[in-house]
Amino acid sequence: MVTRRVLDLEYAIRDVAVVANEVKKTGKTVYHLNIGDPVIYDFKTPEYISQALADATFKGQNYYVDSLGVAELREEISKFENKKNNINTTTDDIIVTQGVTEGLIFTIAGLIEKGKELLIPGPSYPVYINYSKFFDGVPIEYELDEQDNWEPNIDDLRKKITDKTQAILLASPNNPTGLVYSEKNVKEIINIAGEYNLPLISDEIYDQIIYEKEHSSPASFSKDVPVIGMNGFSKAHLATGWRIGYMYFHDPENKLIELKGGIENLARSRLCANSIAQFAAIEALKSPGTHTAEMVNKLRERRDYSYKRLRNIEGISINKPDGAFYMFPKIDLEGFGKWKNDKEFVINLLEEKGVCTVFGSGFGSHGKGHFRITFLPDLETLETVYNLLEDFLK
Repeated sequence: MVTRRVLDLEYAIRDVAVVANEVKKTGKTVYHLNIGDPVIYDFKTPEYISQALADATFKGQNYYVDSLGVAELREEISKFENKKNNINTTTDDIIVTQGVTEGLIFTIAGLIEKGKELLIPGPSYPVYINYSKFFDGVPIEYELDEQDNWEPNIDDLRKKITDKTQAILLASPNNPTGLVYSEKNVKEIINIAGEYNLPLISDEIYDQIIYEKEHSSPASFSKDVPVIGMNGFSKAHLATGWRIGYMYFHDPENKLIELKGGIENLARSRLCANSIAQFAAIEALKSPGTHTAEMVNKLRERRDYSYKRLRNIEGISINKPDGAFYMFPKIDLEGFGKWKNDKEFVINLLEEKGVCTVFGSGFGSHGKGHFRITFLPDLETLETVYNLLEDFLK
């Protein structure tokens, strides 16, 4: 017997990789633009951070650590978030997790049960949808308006709130669109959350990968609405496989004490996050280095090139992303008349040209008719990819 909760799980980003593996067996070169992992391209984990991890293991720090995280790391995270967001967390407000994904699992497990609703952006990172359903809840998408550079449709968000709504989730910069929510919209969402006595969940894993627009964490503006922030070391510090993330609780009026206690129990039940990676993360925060800024400079050039190429391909429309390293083009399926849906288009492109992207419908109902592409590869590779795409559509 198998439960419905595991049979129903879908993850388009990895699912398309299964097809890519079959294409590789035919001898065709596959260009993987489906997974947002900078380390598999020309972005390398800084040597001093890797050295800190090696030092930790040779010092014998290979034991179980505190389930909530190494105390020194939690202290450094607290200082970092306080400075960045102008808030006032303490070590007790930080929980170290196995990537942001585990923080999301903990939070959704603590908030969602049968029939309860989580308000998420649409298009949406599939994990938000999957874990809402996994805990027998209902993910409800509020519209990110493509005509407004994917900014949230505040009227639609308000309309989606019911007596079953447990929280509002923001993801900025957004995956898959690259949107950075404007300060105005962040403040409006905070006001709505306060009006309905709802906490905010803020996924901020890409908040150091921003090009022109300023990033506005809801915690920076919230005087009374509780915010559960999610961040980590995977992207900004180029350590995706280390799986070190964290949660911070900005809770000015102590509304989340019971929830936080429950999440701490969950953290204890899984023992702890990777110990030696936590000791290395301390060094990453104490000595931030130049690697993040250098990565952003490279990515800005690749974003600009990608935007220029994609917007000049007939049958594709595209918004320029503010942050992260994704683009979410729309394909004129009706105009081409060749593919029934975005998934069929993506699979056909992969099989014919070896270009591996992700079908937009895998990011929820608002993603239909789109595909997600990363602009992480170097310019030479991107040129090849866009030439193949252009040739395919011609």
